[in-house]
Amino acid sequence: MPGILQRRFYSTIRAPSAEALELLASRSANIDAKWRSEISALGHEQFAILAGTPLDFSQLAGQLRKATYPEFKRHVRQFGQALSQAGIRIGVAVATLNRLYEISLQNLLRVVPRRKRLVLALARLHALVGLILVSGYTGRRLEGEQTILDAGSAGEKIRRHGASAYVTRIYEQEWRRFSQDLHDEIGHDLILIKLYLEMIALEHKETRLEDIQPRIAEAIALVSHSIDAVRRLVLDLGPAVLDDLGFLPAIRSYLSQFATRTRIKVALQEGPMPKDIAMGHQVALYRVMQGALSNVMKHASAKNVKVSLGSRTCSVLMMVVEDDGIGFDTTARVGRRSFGLTAMRERVEVLGGKFQVHSKPAGALTKSHGTRIEVDLPVPGGAQK
Repeated sequence: MPGILQRRFYSTIRAPSAEALELLASRSANIDAKWRSEISALGHEQFAILAGTPLDFSQLAGQLRKATYPEFKRHVRQFGQALSQAGIRIGVAVATLNRLYEISLQNLLRVVPRRKRLVLALARLHALVGLILVSGYTGRRLEGEQTILDAGSAGEKIRRHGASAYVTRIYEQEWRRFSQDLHDEIGHDLILIKLYLEMIALEHKETRLEDIQPRIAEAIALVSHSIDAVRRLVLDLGPAVLDDLGFLPAIRSYLSQFATRTRIKVALQEGPMPKDIAMGHQVALYRVMQGALSNVMKHASAKNVKVSLGSRTCSVLMMVVEDDGIGFDTTARVGRRSFGLTAMRERVEVLGGKFQVHSKPAGALTKSHGTRIEVDLPVPGGAQK
């Protein structure tokens, strides 16, 4: 499934941004001259040299109209890599591109002061270029494109390095996914908010208040989206929530957020639990629950999920996640679902626990169907307790 940046590129960026660049074509020489003059005044001549020939907005518009997202991203990343290899600091690169955008925006507002759609598209293009350029500097891929293992090689990696190394790799990938979400989603929104405010500041002297109100409303909506995204990412992060809220309150909070986000009914059944649970065991159960619910959301087409937590004589922690979805053939271990199950299994088994999956595929003659994941996790020192 395409990521958030790719969807935005095709839906709200490519065509209107190309139209905005076409409108700036007649001013290409003036914009380029002013921009390069300011770059030189700041002592950034090397950036101007790497930028190449004078800007031709008509040519840029034509290239943008034809570009696919992978092509567009590759060219911008390569430019970022070239700047990095030339020793140009990332702050300098971002500042010079910001100034080009500001000069271009000022000219666009003079050409089409009422075409807000084009102004917004140019702002989104600038934000996207900035994000991809930074990824060219850091070498980090966007939108989770860097997969850790495919289903075929996962088993070989486990056998070669052992379960503990595999779990370490899983932790690393979770942190990478978190940083990518933070970079792609919240970073993009914050850049747009900054650009909205800059646009309002440029126009406030010559624009009526009622014309500015929609832009302020959009900025407020972006702030709200960023706040929701931060809350979701904090919940996904897991251990910090466990420290702040405690194990069961963190579970309740995550299930509530999951139900609200997916419209799937979630029931939590709580049984007796030990007073103190090792943090490693809390994290393992939390992550397995996350993975199981992720599979429910992506694959199960379920209407209801039940999560049961408890313990047996305070020596074994137990968790069951069951849904009423379409089920699947547990012997057909292919695709992302099986890889997710493998990750969950290894996370439990490295702590000496047991992980089982039972599933009944839906069919014409099947009354009961769905998937049930069971986890038994021994508590360190539980027998003595």
